[in-house]
Amino acid sequence: MASCSGNSYKVNGVSNANANMDENTTFGFASQVDKRLNPDPLFSNDLVLKSEIRDAVTHEMESRGFTKDKSSPDLVVNFRVFEEATQIQGLEGLGDNYWADTEIVDVDNPETVNLKEGSLMIHIVDRNTGKLIWQGYASGLMDGEVFGKDKNKITEAVSMVFDTYNQRADNL
Repeated sequence: MASCSGNSYKVNGVSNANANMDENTTFGFASQVDKRLNPDPLFSNDLVLKSEIRDAVTHEMESRGFTKDKSSPDLVVNFRVFEEATQIQGLEGLGDNYWADTEIVDVDNPETVNLKEGSLMIHIVDRNTGKLIWQGYASGLMDGEVFGKDKNKITEAVSMVFDTYNQRADNL
């Protein structure tokens, strides 16, 4: 767990020890990241917030040497903002449209994660195998009754989550 510059964010990330990362150099986003609305009221439906998170994730991946590839990426990145507290078991509880059929197959050794309201969950999947290779989250992002939408705080929270992701495409 980590905390950040006076903010009470709680951050954690878990890698799949069985994942082979040696040849993954490109990334793209899951189909739901670009969709306009999430039909479930448990999740944030703010398009500006989605765009800011997507930009922050892109920056983190590119700073690790990964190249964005929309057509055929090695890795598929997805995220979800939870406005209410929830429990995730493996990939259960993320909503029906979180992964398309071609984006994910299975999770090895699913873990249970308890998320507070105002949490950001990020997943990275190996597109070729469909296996989850990493998940990270930050909670404590609420500003009163709503998810904090300050761009600097979003960037900071995404950066903290990615501090737990130890993979690079550039072998630095």
